[in-house]
Amino acid sequence: MKKALIGINPYDIEIKGSTWNATKQAYYKAVWSAGGCPITLNHTKNKDQIASLVSNLDGLLMVGGPDIPANKYKSTNPQLLDPDTMSENRESFDRAIFLESMNQNKKILAICAGAQHVNVIYGGTLIEDIPTLVKNHIDHGVFNGAASVHSITIAKQNSTLSKLVNKKTIDIKSSHHQCINNLGEGVVVTATAKDGVIEAIELKDRDNFIGVQWHPEIMSNSREMSSLFAWLSS
Repeated sequence: MKKALIGINPYDIEIKGSTWNATKQAYYKAVWSAGGCPITLNHTKNKDQIASLVSNLDGLLMVGGPDIPANKYKSTNPQLLDPDTMSENRESFDRAIFLESMNQNKKILAICAGAQHVNVIYGGTLIEDIPTLVKNHIDHGVFNGAASVHSITIAKQNSTLSKLVNKKTIDIKSSHHQCINNLGEGVVVTATAKDGVIEAIELKDRDNFIGVQWHPEIMSNSREMSSLFAWLSS
C-alpha cells in the first residue's frame, strides 16, 4: 500500500560557504510512525516548480525554526527577536509552499514557528518575547533548548484538533519564546495555555490545516500527539 508522501520544509544553514538543508530527525520519525513517508523539500522561488512539487505531495509538515523576520509583520519590538532570524530564502519558500498547498487543498500540520508563520502570512502579528511581554506567563520552555511540560485547553470544541484528541485539556511540551498576538484574517484559535498564550490555530471554513505552538514530534508516546501525524498522513 502506498504511503502518504509528506513534504517537510527544511532549515537552511550556512557552513563554510555552503548552504545545507537540515531538519530535526524527530519530525521524520513521527511521520514514519504515523504511516506516512517523509521527504525533505528544497527551496525554490520558481512558481511552476512549487506547484508541481505540491501536486506530488499528500501533505505538508511545516516545522519549527528561527524567529520570523520583524519586517514580515511590522514588529513593534524588533529588539526582542533572536539575532538568528529566519532567512529570506526559507521565509519566501515556506510562504509559497504553504499557499500553494492551501490552493491544492493538501493537509498541512504547522508546528511552533510554522504556526506563527501561517498567522503572519494571513496578516497577523506575533508577541516577540513571552517572558518580556506576557504578564504572569507560565514556563513555555527554553527557545532552542529544554522543553517544558504544561497543560493546554482546547478552546473550540468543534475544531479538527478537538475531534482528534477528544479531550478538553491535554499536556504538551514546548520550547519557544514567541507566540501569536493579533490573529490573521480567517485564523481561528483552537487551544490556549493558562496564561492566555495561543497554543493552536485553524482556518475558518477549512478542514485541511492545523497549527500548534508546541512540539508534538518529541512526544512519541502520547496518543494525542500521534493523532496529529496520523491525521496528516491519512
